[in-house]
Amino acid sequence: PPSDGRLIRPADEPVSAPIRFDWQEITRESLVRRAELRRQRWVTRRFELEQIASRNYMLPRLDAVARQRWRGFGHDLLASDSTGRPRFDNAYMDLVSGDFQEWQVGVELNVPIGFRQGAAAVRNAELQLTRARAVLREQEHIVLHDAANAVAEFDRTVVVTQTAGRRLDAARHQLDAVEAAYDADKAPLDFVLEAQRRLAEAESSYYQAMAEYAVAIKNVHFAKGTLLDYDGIVLAE
Repeated sequence: PPSDGRLIRPADEPVSAPIRFDWQEITRESLVRRAELRRQRWVTRRFELEQIASRNYMLPRLDAVARQRWRGFGHDLLASDSTGRPRFDNAYMDLVSGDFQEWQVGVELNVPIGFRQGAAAVRNAELQLTRARAVLREQEHIVLHDAANAVAEFDRTVVVTQTAGRRLDAARHQLDAVEAAYDADKAPLDFVLEAQRRLAEAESSYYQAMAEYAVAIKNVHFAKGTLLDYDGIVLAE
């Protein structure tokens, strides 16, 4: 590619601004912006929190307990007429009087023997976290590999488009020269037709190369996770 990074285009084609991709910036944006990596990082964070929570099973449990009860005594739950009857013949009346209340305040310590359940929970959380981190590292490796392939494809399309542009310029100059020679009766018509055929093939190859060049640019932005930004789409956790 030329030193300024521009494409070689025919004289009558507009020249766009040069496009350059910095590999360090691509790797940084790919690891930060790719949606699957962002999703896997949150999965990894969830397992980290689960591992922290599972360690609580390895600790003894100390609870503060309190209780208050009202009791009622009587031979009958509800008596239609309690006048003149002993006190404990009506349990409901004895209950609402509040004379028999119980209070209980204390602490309760629970220490599992062997911590088998806690150790199993911690081990399971550690295995899930290790797996999530391994998946994240593998996804990062795949993302960087895809980004490298996209950049290599972009560089290839740049060279192909430059070559196609030079070929199109040469075909146009050749057609002009052959037509001038034909007008001066120095070249047969077959040469003009052949020059026109070559020009048509060169134009077809050039515009096909330009299409591949545009697709390659899109693929680079997709590989580094900035394609959604160009489409006005923002992801938020």
